[in-house]
Amino acid sequence: MHRLARSSSRYSNHPLGLLRSLVVISDWVSFADKLSSSTTHWSYKTQSINSIKNTSVIFIPVDFARVIQNGKSYILLYGAGIYWTTFSVISPHSITTDHRFLTGLLIPENNWLDNHFNTEPFIFPPGNDFIVSDHLLEFPFTSLGEQNTIAGQRRRAFGRGILLAQLVFPYKEPLQMLRKATEGYIEFDSPDSPMRVLVSEFDDEKRVNQIALEKPNPNYEMAIPGIQSINAELLDFFPDKWSNEVYIQGLRREVSRIAKDFAFIGAPLILK
Repeated sequence: MHRLARSSSRYSNHPLGLLRSLVVISDWVSFADKLSSSTTHWSYKTQSINSIKNTSVIFIPVDFARVIQNGKSYILLYGAGIYWTTFSVISPHSITTDHRFLTGLLIPENNWLDNHFNTEPFIFPPGNDFIVSDHLLEFPFTSLGEQNTIAGQRRRAFGRGILLAQLVFPYKEPLQMLRKATEGYIEFDSPDSPMRVLVSEFDDEKRVNQIALEKPNPNYEMAIPGIQSINAELLDFFPDKWSNEVYIQGLRREVSRIAKDFAFIGAPLILK
């Protein structure tokens, strides 16, 4: 696994703390597991699921690494995020929501790039870097910062409008959950919280649509609709890195920093 130097990373130091962008995957099941999503029988706490209304991911990356496995390239984003799902159970019939907090996303590079370049025909102001594709949205925090010029103020107003329509209105509930979690200590700051990487596909599709944990934790391993499995298998992915305690501690520090930047800088800009 090759971690890119911060100077060459898209997610680099910035006047808004470490905040660079916010990534949304609007339909995680379709994005991650196209072959089996329509045939999977989901359940929740021994109850059968009638239908899944929503499976979304909101993620604030602090940095990324490129991973090569069997000649195939993957992108590993790490930072702070949430997987959020809304579904209905058969008996008693009711709408239920559940979520899992995340510290990483592992995605095939071609899937990541396809969703960045295959965007809807929006015409964005230069420098705003909005991405809107079928499953993936990316919003730059720079578009929300204070502007001193008329052109900058127009870009900010435009960015705010896009943000409200595409992010705040449809994802207000998980955004508020993520804000509350990042304001606290347990989920992204505590040494007792494992690194949690949401994997769309890895190792020639031997691992598809799962959350891989750094270490066992019953609180995180409970099944959730839309995710095929949650297991303490992160060491199996990159044993040379994830078994290195110094490396893990460094990741935890950066995850903690981006979480606090989102809580006290990013979330107020988005949810004000």
